[in-house]
Amino acid sequence: MVSRLTIDGLNFKKFYELSDPMATRPLRLRTALESNWLSSRDARALARGRLRLDSPLKLVASSGGQATDFLWSEFPPLVCISSRVVALLETNDCTGWSTYPVEVYDRQGKLLPDYHGFAITGPECQRDKNRSEIVEKPPPAPGGRSYRVYKGLYFDESCWDGSDFFWVVPFGGRIITEKVYRLFRKHKVRNIELTPLPDVEIDVLFDEFE
Repeated sequence: MVSRLTIDGLNFKKFYELSDPMATRPLRLRTALESNWLSSRDARALARGRLRLDSPLKLVASSGGQATDFLWSEFPPLVCISSRVVALLETNDCTGWSTYPVEVYDRQGKLLPDYHGFAITGPECQRDKNRSEIVEKPPPAPGGRSYRVYKGLYFDESCWDGSDFFWVVPFGGRIITEKVYRLFRKHKVRNIELTPLPDVEIDVLFDEFE
């Protein structure tokens, strides 16, 4: 039997989902009032490097306070990275990403100059949920209900072009290669969660929204 973890020579253990750890201390952003023109469609296009801005997108503090390597936002497609991360990716020839201009302000209204909007320009690979295992999970709180998840995130490997950053859709989010994983771990890049694809869990109920 062919393992779910290795299909056609592609080892899914060597790919990771890059996600928001939902930490409370790091600065979390929102768009400023004058930036509310950004629609959900435009935000997705911006996050994929398909939209050019005539001027920097202004982002202000929503919660938290620490200026970390990754700054996540209340508008999920939008995320910022520090100049340190940009330098790491450029120096190590990582592919499938780009930046866009932003102005990031802390809770005191002070401009934080060393941040860039982060876009993933690698391909969008279709999720293959048929390779995942459905697992029953216990109630998240006493007296609650159990729920089911797809254990393992897999994708159609024929669409992957070798980029170090790419997407799995729907519900898969941002994906990185082992090269980026090792780079981020070595240099202690902060405020990220990196989950091996076989360990990713997606609520079965999400399929209702496909």
